[in-house]
This record gives sequence, structure tokens and C-alpha cells, in this order.
Amino acid sequence: MLPSPDKLISLHKKYAPNVAVFNLVYTHCQIVAEIALWCAGNVEQEVDRELLKTAALLHDIGAYVFFSEDGKNLNQRMYPLHAVLSARIIADEGIDERVSELVSTHVLLGLTKQEIIDRPWILPERDYEPTTTEGRLLCYADRFHSKHPTFNSFESFINRLNAELPLQAAKFEAWSKEFGIPNVEELAKKYQQPIR
Repeated sequence: MLPSPDKLISLHKKYAPNVAVFNLVYTHCQIVAEIALWCAGNVEQEVDRELLKTAALLHDIGAYVFFSEDGKNLNQRMYPLHAVLSARIIADEGIDERVSELVSTHVLLGLTKQEIIDRPWILPERDYEPTTTEGRLLCYADRFHSKHPTFNSFESFINRLNAELPLQAAKFEAWSKEFGIPNVEELAKKYQQPIR
């Protein structure tokens, strides 16, 4: 069973160090959910929208340990582990295992074991690639917003990927054709946050 909206908020508050960091992370999760659901409307196949929304709202619940009291990221190199930690928290809280499966693969657009070895990423060496449409939608939507808090335009994000991670850039471009490109200008106005 998927948790209620109130339960989702209470789970975030349980792991957040304070209200400011809760607001930072939970608002990011809300934005990612909004983008993911918009993108879901552009695909032909069936999408479990409630599962997708729940995963988006919980995908960064493991990120709280990487933030100081004032909302600064404490350890950028270790940060990719937040996906694994988020999935573990979700499982430990007894939430539908499909949610933890989606959340565990949301670093970038999913990473292969070889990408982890080549970089190297601070992640256990195994494949973290989404195997469902919901998982791919979560990864894709998450790329349009960061907890700085800032929106990423499609152009700025793909340019960064092309410079550093060309395989991820190719995947991002392919998924943009499948899922569409969200209107980050509209979202930036709604949430009063900048775009890079």
C-alpha cells in the first residue's frame, strides 16, 4: 500500500534535521513529482501515476544526512549514496517495495556498473538503471531541478552532461523526445526560484 500525503510529509519531518532543510528537500521532491507527472502525460504506455508520485515525493528522503543545519551540502563526493539510503529508509518504513526500487536508481539517469567503475562513483559496483517507465520518468524529472534551489533548463543540463558524461547526455536527449521538455520558466515563476 502507498502512504497517504500526510504520511509522506511526516516521514520527511522524521528524517529532516530542521524545518529549513525539510522545506528545501520536500519542496524539491514536490517539484520533481509535478514534472514527472507532466512528463507521464506525454508517453503512450500505461504509467502508474500514484506510484510515480509517491516515488518522486520520497526519492530524496535519504538526502537529509548530507545537509548541515543551514542547508549546505556537507559531502558532495558521498552524495550519490543518498539514492541507496533513500531506498533503504523506504524499505525500513514498510512502504511498497516498488517505491524503493524506483528510488534506488535515480542518480542521474541511472548508472551502469561500468559507469560507476569508470568515474569512479561512490556507489556499490552494480547496475542502477531504471527498468520501468516510472523509474525513467523519476530520473528524467529530477534532472530539471536541484536543491540549490535552482531549475535546470534542458540546454544547460545537456551541455553539462555533454562536457562530463556523454553517455548520460545521449540518454537525456533520447528521453526528452519520449517524455517532452517541461516548461521550467513557468515552474521557476511558480516556485520563485532561478533557472540555470
